[in-house]
Amino acid sequence: MVRIRLTGDHSSYHCGSAAVTQVIAAELRRHGEIVTGDDFDVLVVNGEGSMHHGGGAFRDKMRLIEMATASARPAFLVNSVWQDNPHEFDAALAKCRQIVVREVLSQRAIAQHDVTADVVPDLSYFAPITRGDAVDLKGGIVMTDFLSHEFGSFVRLRSRWAERFSFLDMRAMDWSSLVGSLKTARLLLTGRHHAVYAACKARTPFLALAGNTHKIEGIIASAGADIPVFRTFSELKASIQEAENWRSRYDRLFDWLERQEPWRLPA
Repeated sequence: MVRIRLTGDHSSYHCGSAAVTQVIAAELRRHGEIVTGDDFDVLVVNGEGSMHHGGGAFRDKMRLIEMATASARPAFLVNSVWQDNPHEFDAALAKCRQIVVREVLSQRAIAQHDVTADVVPDLSYFAPITRGDAVDLKGGIVMTDFLSHEFGSFVRLRSRWAERFSFLDMRAMDWSSLVGSLKTARLLLTGRHHAVYAACKARTPFLALAGNTHKIEGIIASAGADIPVFRTFSELKASIQEAENWRSRYDRLFDWLERQEPWRLPA
């Protein structure tokens, strides 16, 4: 049996990352057994949101790819963002059996390293949806948290204005519950990439605040949809009423995603 090492399991982060790992693990088990440690035949790296700006997680994952390819073991980088990374690992990157990014902006960025990547949307989108414990939002506006560049972490708005809307904590619910809850909402306000995907799965319009990479902008660009991603919360807030007139823009994105196929590990 083929021994496959999966690195980049971010399930503990929130339900979107857990859904990604669920989909990848199910695919890998079709081909072999998932193992840990250095005794493996194939390396699969879930890049997710970590492969940007030459950060520590980027370097750790690229060193694993470098180690695997140096010993002639197939390495796959999948489900990844790619933005503003250094060229020091280009030799290992070129030896990857397959590279899959989640959107076209990452595809263009990684092409600057003289490699070609396929585009497959974030694998959370393909996770099975069960009944779940959905919250009935009664057609209202709902919020998640937003990235604070000042504090370098996600924060929940606590203003009187924000308290008018329901809050969904992606760390406290599973993927099916998140998607099911969003199906009952009119609009999502979010800074979370995976919350955007959950809204797309639920076919619920969203207004998104930009994060620390181009991943939200990238999936919108992949579909050719004219949906803004905001730089400031005041801009986002000012567009709430206008978003109700953008249904055709959202449907373009939703329809494009529904036509996509999940990633499969090549035989």
